Amino acid sequence: MVIQENELLSQGVKDWVSANGYKLFWNSKKDYLVYNDITLTGKTDDDILQALGELFFSENYGLVVKKYEKNRVIVIDEM
Repeated sequence: MVIQENELLSQGVKDWVSANGYKLFWNSKKDYLVYNDITLTGKTDDDILQALGELFFSENYGLVVKKYEKNRVIVIDEM
């Protein structure tokens, strides 16, 4: 997952989610402008989503990632 500089965090996540066959539900009023490119890597979608959750935690965004495999939905929720 690559989130570009000067892009909203929600948009970068949405681009990756859509490209990987999921739908995004951004269940938060919070969003953040990205000031430098962010690259999250992993062998699986779960690895990348785990890295995204760790990013949210390390930056004190107050957001969590939830994956619903059967529905192919990724939810970004407030803590």
